[in-house]
Amino acid sequence: MKSNCGVFAISSGKGNDVIDDIFLGAFYLQHRGQQYCGLSTFNGKGELKIRTHRGLVRPTFEDDLKGLEGYIGIGHTSLKDRQPIKLDSKMGEFTICFSGNVINKDELITNLKQQGHSFYTDSDIEVIAKLIAQGDDFVSGIEHMSKQLHGAFSLAILTKGKIYVTRDKHAFRPLIIGKRDHTVAVASESCAFNNLGISIVRDVEPGEIIEIENGDFKTVKVIPSPFTQYCSFEWIYTANAASIIDGFSVDMARERLGAALAKRYPVEADVVAAVPNSGIGHALGFSHESKIPFDNVFLKYDYASRSYTQATQEARDREAKLKLIPISEKIKGKRVVLCDDSIVRGTQMKNDLVVKLRNNGVKEIHVRIACPPLRAPCMYGVATRSKKELAATDKTIEEIRKYIGVDSLAYNTLDDLGQALGFPLDQICTSCWTDKYKV
Repeated sequence: MKSNCGVFAISSGKGNDVIDDIFLGAFYLQHRGQQYCGLSTFNGKGELKIRTHRGLVRPTFEDDLKGLEGYIGIGHTSLKDRQPIKLDSKMGEFTICFSGNVINKDELITNLKQQGHSFYTDSDIEVIAKLIAQGDDFVSGIEHMSKQLHGAFSLAILTKGKIYVTRDKHAFRPLIIGKRDHTVAVASESCAFNNLGISIVRDVEPGEIIEIENGDFKTVKVIPSPFTQYCSFEWIYTANAASIIDGFSVDMARERLGAALAKRYPVEADVVAAVPNSGIGHALGFSHESKIPFDNVFLKYDYASRSYTQATQEARDREAKLKLIPISEKIKGKRVVLCDDSIVRGTQMKNDLVVKLRNNGVKEIHVRIACPPLRAPCMYGVATRSKKELAATDKTIEEIRKYIGVDSLAYNTLDDLGQALGFPLDQICTSCWTDKYKV
C-alpha cells in the first residue's frame, strides 16, 4: 500500500479547545493507516505544535495530549510515514498532511534539487510541501503544486490561524466537510464525524481549495478538470462501512454489490458468509437477494489489523492468516457462499481461507467477489503490486477457481459495479480492471 491514509482537520469559531476532537477524528480514521499517526494544533499564542507517533492513535496519544491544546488543528493516520510534517517558509510556519500518491515524485525531486532545494526524506509529503512553499501564498502554492504533480491526493495545511484543505482535480481521494455549532471539520471519511456530533455539509469538490478560519469555511479556488475518477475501491473495501462518500453510503454500496452477484450468479447453498470485515456488506446483500441465510463462518479477531493495508506482502500474508477464526460448529457439512471484496494473488484464499473451511468439514465452497477481476496495478497508490502478482492477469476465472480450490467462483461485472455504485463508468476509475489509464 502507498499513502491511502486518513486526514482530519477542525476549527472552532469560539476558540474552544479541539484537541480531543482531533484525537478522536484521527482515531476514527485508523482503518486507513495503522503504522503512524500524528496531530498538530495552534492555540493562537505561540508556535504550531506537532507530535507524531509510530503505532495506533489511541494507545499512543490517549495519555500524550498535554501541550497540544488549541482551537484549530489537523490529524493524520498513515501506512507509510510520520505526518503531519512541519516547515517554515516565506509564508510562515505550517504543518501539512495528505493522503495519496505522487506518481512523478522522482522527476519532481530532481527538478527541485536543481533549483537548490535539499531533502530530509524522499517522502511524497515533503515534495508536496516544498512545491506549495513556492507559491506567493498558500492558495497559489496549492495551485502550483497541483499543476506540477501527477497523482492523487487530499490534503490539509495548518497555519497560524487558518486551515487549507484541497482534493485532487480528479477527486480520486475522498474528502468531506462537516459542521457542529460554530465548528467546521474536514475528514477523509464521514465516519470520523458520527460520534463527534458533526453533521455532513458536503464533499469537497474536485480541485476545490477551501480556506477554514474561526469555525467557518469558504471556497477560494477551484482547479478545473475535464473528468473525475472516483476510486470505487473506497466503497468496495477501503472506507469504513459507516461512511458516506460523494453522497453514497459505503454500507449500501456493498449490499448492492452483493445483491448484483446473487442476481447474476445464483447458487444452491445453505449459508452466505463473509470474509470480514469488508466482505460483510457484500454477503448481506447476497443473502437478502438470494434468500439464503447469512451467518458467520469466520470471525475476525478483535486485535488483528487489516491485512490489505500492511506495508509488505509478507506482513499482509501473516496478518491474513492470523486474523480470521473459523466457527467449526456452524459449517460442517454445509454448502457455503463466501463473499469477499477482491482476489489479488489468490494465495490468501487458497492457502488460508479454503484450507480452514475444508479442514472444518465444509461440503461446498462458492466464492463471490464484489469487484471485477484485478488485472493491473493502481497507479494512484491503492496498491503497489505488479501485474505478475495479480492472479487475473495470466489466469482465466476458471483457472483461478481451480487454483484456489473452490466449487464455483464469480466476480461482479464492470457494468454491475457501476450500477451498484450509481455512477457512470466514465466517472469511476476502472484502470485496475481494464488496464486502461485515464490521465
